[in-house]
Amino acid sequence: MTKLMRPLGSLIYSNMCMMCHTDNAMSGKNTLCFSCATKMPFTDHFKKKNNRAAPKFWGRVPCVDVASMVNFYNYTNVKKMMYKLKYQGYREVGYYLGLMMGRRAKESKFFNDIDMIVPIPLHKKKLVKRGYNQSLEISKGVSEIMEIPIRQNLVIKHTHTKSQTKMGRIERVRNVYSSFSLSGDTDIENRHILIIDDVLTTGATIEACANHLLTIPKVKISIMTACIARN
Repeated sequence: MTKLMRPLGSLIYSNMCMMCHTDNAMSGKNTLCFSCATKMPFTDHFKKKNNRAAPKFWGRVPCVDVASMVNFYNYTNVKKMMYKLKYQGYREVGYYLGLMMGRRAKESKFFNDIDMIVPIPLHKKKLVKRGYNQSLEISKGVSEIMEIPIRQNLVIKHTHTKSQTKMGRIERVRNVYSSFSLSGDTDIENRHILIIDDVLTTGATIEACANHLLTIPKVKISIMTACIARN
């Protein structure tokens, strides 16, 4: 379904499940049907501090807490769900994922004393093309549940980097670090910042963003993503 057809499609498929695309979501469009809700490959990251996501940043970013909510396998419906969010204009998928993340974080013994949320920014060209920043949409859901403000313009993506899909981690770090910069509005000393992104793969983009924020004195970083890539 194209972005231009989405308004009409939303009326026709008002209860479409955001994972399997069947017309039987439990609580409105682009939420989950009962089957997908019970089969969602959730991680245990909000219960275990030394989880599968944390080592992505060991020795690279000093983190307080790190968690990804869902395991992303290419052969599951999670891939369809994230494709809808990133490439088919279904921004509400991000918001719904954010609500789920926020609830898990709020119930967890981790992610305490967060002062602000910083979504990974998009370059303005990609933002215009996509129409929204999927990480910001996720952040909105997290913010609503955790009652933490979003600072979406604290970090700026000023260079449009090439696709990183086929790059290794070192290549990704080199590709993205110089593309970010801090805005002039950096009154964040002694603050605990939660960085939010959609999918954690190598962690290079988050690492680059975090290391810019860590140039401000006494900043603490925690990281949360909707998904973690699995083989």
